[in-house]
Amino acid sequence: MFFDSLKVACAQNGTSPTSLLKKLGMSTSSVTSWKNGVVPSLKTVYQLAEALGIDPAQLLESSGETLGGDSKKAPVLTEKDKRDVAKDVARIMESLQDGGELMFDGVPMSDEARASMAAAMRIGLEEARRRNKEIYTPRKFKKE
Repeated sequence: MFFDSLKVACAQNGTSPTSLLKKLGMSTSSVTSWKNGVVPSLKTVYQLAEALGIDPAQLLESSGETLGGDSKKAPVLTEKDKRDVAKDVARIMESLQDGGELMFDGVPMSDEARASMAAAMRIGLEEARRRNKEIYTPRKFKKE
């Protein structure tokens, strides 16, 4: 469950989910919905992970959840899928860098910002791959 992953990550950083949300200026009532199995938006997951200094995928991968919190069996990515996604991210980042210096508000993007951008792309591509697996192999992932 997303909440369990968040709670563990918060404990490792010496904080609690509620304290983290207060620090980020987010509504603490979200904690209750997360305890009940709701998975937050990608933007929220990314903000929480960034504040905790961890990879956003850590908050989602431990239980095999997908964004949106549906009750369907979540398609699992194989090691080959993960390697393919990593290659795609590397290719996209290389293409962006070859096109000129990546800029953020007119300032060259830092290495940390590039890594964050690559992590966000990886999460998005992994989620797209999971959803494609669900669409193109529907019998395997129907509700039981």
